[in-house]
Amino acid sequence: MTYTEARKDLFVGVFFALLSLLFIFVLNKIGIDIPTANYQSGSAAVLPNFFPDMICWYTLFCSLALAYTGLKGMQASQQISGTPQKTEEGEPEEKTSKGRIFAFRIAGMGTMILLYYVVDFLGIIIAGLLLYLLYAGLSGERRPLRALVGAVATTLILYYFFVKVAAVPMPLGLLSDIL
Repeated sequence: MTYTEARKDLFVGVFFALLSLLFIFVLNKIGIDIPTANYQSGSAAVLPNFFPDMICWYTLFCSLALAYTGLKGMQASQQISGTPQKTEEGEPEEKTSKGRIFAFRIAGMGTMILLYYVVDFLGIIIAGLLLYLLYAGLSGERRPLRALVGAVATTLILYYFFVKVAAVPMPLGLLSDIL
């Protein structure tokens, strides 16, 4: 890992850790209404802020791990060379790959918007499976079987958890007659 890559990891980790803390302690408290009436302690239902808070705590943990990895990478690269290594700016090939990465990011955001409109018709299982496969391709996965196994496993685990464990209704779309 070069010094520049490690520094990027440190900054990204710190940024998302701060963003997670903002969500946990400010935005989730403001944006999610927690019922106070008729709530019995020990009931099987969880509060509405439980899952968003768990996602934010998990993001905080992963962000801190990334920041720690970046910090250790910066220290290791400084010990090897004695001084921070700088990368040279801009070869034409690198700029075209940055444009390609930007196009992939825009395509990824567009598919999230498209998912909003097709999830009722296709259902969350089929739409989630297709979205996972698309993101695997956009992120550079070259082994289609591995992407397919990951997509099937992830969507089935999420379906089972939300429908069977958490009892959250989900749009089944085309699979509503089967499931």
